Amino acid sequence: MALYGRDRPDLFERALISVLEQALPEGFGMHVYLGIDGPLSAELEAVFERYSPQLHCVSRSQINVGLAETLNRLIAAREDEAFFFRMDADDISLPGRFAAQLAYLAVKPEIDILGTAIRECWASGERHVVRFAKNPEEARRRIDRRVPVAHPTVCLRRRVLDTVGGYPERRGNEDIAMWFKCVKAGFKFDNLPDAWLDFTITENFWKRRSIEKAFIEFRSYVEGIWQLDGLTWRYAFPIARLLLRLSPEWLSRSVYASRLRA
Repeated sequence: MALYGRDRPDLFERALISVLEQALPEGFGMHVYLGIDGPLSAELEAVFERYSPQLHCVSRSQINVGLAETLNRLIAAREDEAFFFRMDADDISLPGRFAAQLAYLAVKPEIDILGTAIRECWASGERHVVRFAKNPEEARRRIDRRVPVAHPTVCLRRRVLDTVGGYPERRGNEDIAMWFKCVKAGFKFDNLPDAWLDFTITENFWKRRSIEKAFIEFRSYVEGIWQLDGLTWRYAFPIARLLLRLSPEWLSRSVYASRLRA
């Protein structure tokens, strides 16, 4: 988990509790790794101090270095754990999430990266379940148009990080770049169909979707497609996505809420 100065203290505490209270199968223990990306508010610092005795490893940067570098520092600090779960500082892992993913991976040794469906929780009170790739074949086939897994839901086997090392260090869309890197390395994705994570969408969701971020996302998809497929008609998908990102907010909202996201 990465923590940033603009994260909300109440949501961070809620997210951390949802991890610490996960029930694990017999024989499993859990280490919580937290990366602190830059200075924190006094309120965030207080929450961190309250739970710090339950954290296995804390990597702290005095300046903001971005999510990718923060996660890579945690990856470099890993010990002998067999599985690695991602979690954001404002979401909720529902009870049983870790156990469900571990159980699935126990009977599917060929799956390397396992996500789950998410339940989007809007500030307005709306709730929507969003699902991702149904199988490894769909994840590979459709990666040029949509992420195969939701980043804060993933569980990765150790062999993934041992092979790819970590996230491409860029400001934004670290997950997209990482998933292309994993596909190129031959790793297989899958998802649990049930929503095991409440994905928090705050009031400033649309304000954060800046033009700069739209072009960073475009670059991530173009570079990834080039690495996998070279010259191909599939660049049409990131071009269409970029045009949508640059469209009026009402249009982006309409498409985001529609079945076109599937």
